[in-house]
Formats: sequence, structure tokens, C-alpha cells
Amino acid sequence: MLDAQALAWLRERLRLGADTASTVAQLRQHGYSEAAIIAGFEAVRPRGNALANGAMQSLPLIRRAPPNLRRLENPRVDLFTLEDFLSRGECARLIALAGHHLKPSTVSENDDPGREFRSSTTAYIGHLKSPAATAVDAKICRTLGIHAQYSEGIQAQRYDVGQQFKPHWDAFEPGSEAFQRFGGVRGNRTWTFMVYLNEDMEGGATRFTELDIAVRPKTGMALLWNNLNADGSPNLATQHCGEPVTRGHKVIITKWFRVHGDGPVLDESGSGARAGS
Repeated sequence: MLDAQALAWLRERLRLGADTASTVAQLRQHGYSEAAIIAGFEAVRPRGNALANGAMQSLPLIRRAPPNLRRLENPRVDLFTLEDFLSRGECARLIALAGHHLKPSTVSENDDPGREFRSSTTAYIGHLKSPAATAVDAKICRTLGIHAQYSEGIQAQRYDVGQQFKPHWDAFEPGSEAFQRFGGVRGNRTWTFMVYLNEDMEGGATRFTELDIAVRPKTGMALLWNNLNADGSPNLATQHCGEPVTRGHKVIITKWFRVHGDGPVLDESGSGARAGS
């Protein structure tokens, strides 16, 4: 059996969206048997399902429709911008925090296509005990209207000149190794909530390649979309890329939400007219 400390560690790993294969390997290194590891996962795995009763199709933020929320009209995807989600001061603090923890970005697929596919650097600021990161993480959940138990920890990415993230989906392909490693317990990614922390660059737009929609970075603006169809399958129209930065640099934070969590899915306590306030 996993002891209380190991169970708490495992629960936190699942909350952050960590690689299941890496998690299992670390438990093995600490001498836990396969039976104990399986029992541990069963003990802490979340039981709730965000796809039940169509919760992901009718979020509190969208129903509130604050004036700074704008839908990018396309029948194939639920895609929105949210102006002034973060203040310039909040953005500056997050840029400074991320700057101390940046490492080369990775991709979830086992056959990593390499640095040319995703050439940014990433800081897992959701793993830190930082008041700035904790406050923004909670603000994203409260604004979107999904409880934190159905989310991953936030990440920051920095793109310097020439760096990019080629076309990809945020959702994992069902049945793939990536799904087993990253979605086998928490389920697939539902909504993506991304915030631009600066705008003083050239290039760096987020382009939805199947929709011919490109969004330019704007300080404090969030870009959010639903990665799944109503039946829970990946919406292939959400394929997107981060275009190469041609001058300056781009910094963003990203938070993903998941199918499985504990307790109620939706949080109706979000504030009123301006979701970014």
C-alpha cells in the first residue's frame, strides 16, 4: 500500500497533469509494487465527469457574456477572446516569475518531433508556491466557471525570435500513447485558457489553421476555446499553431481543463460585468 505521503504526492501529480509513465516509474524507484501502485491510482483518481449533462457546452462565463468577451464566429468551434483579463502589472509579475524557471519546451508525443516543432521555453509555474501564480490560477477558474479540481496547473511559455509551435491539437488522440500517459486518469483536455502577457513583438500570432483565424497577442487578453465536440471526441477544427516571432519575444500563460475531477464541475460564483476585474 502507498502511505499517506505517497498518496498525497500522487494526488498532486494527477492534479498538475503530470506524465503517468514518469509517475509510475518514480513510485517503482521508491520500492512500491505494481499492485500497490494500481491501488494508489484507484484511491486518488477523480470520479467526476465534466462531460455529463453538457456542462462544457454552457460555461458560466459564456452565459454571463460580459462586455469584454467576444466570440470569434465560426460554426466549427467555440472560440473567444477576453480583453483585459489581466492588468499590465499582473502580466509583468508573471513574466518575471516565469523568467526564473524557463526550460526547453517538450511535446506530449513519445516520438518527439524535436526542437523545430516546438522551440519555445516553458516554466511550470503552477508547480511553484508563488502567490502570483496561485492567484492567477484561481482567477482563471473563477472567470471561466470551472472548479480547479477539473484543471491542470498553469504553464508559461516564452518564444524568442524564430521560435514557434507548429500546428497541433491540445486534446490527446484517444487510444494514443500520449493519451495513456497524459489523459488515462484525468481524461482529455476540454477547454484551453491562454493569456498573452505582452504585445511588443512582431509575429507570434496564434493561428487556427483549419479556420483561417489568426489572433495577435495583446497584453492581458485571454484566448479560450473548447477542444472537444459534444460527444467528447477531439474537435479537429481546433488545430492551431504559434507562428514564429520575428522581432522581440512573446510570453503567454496557458491553463487546460480536464474531463475528470472531483466534486461539482461548474462554479457559478464568478464576478459580474467584467470577468477580468
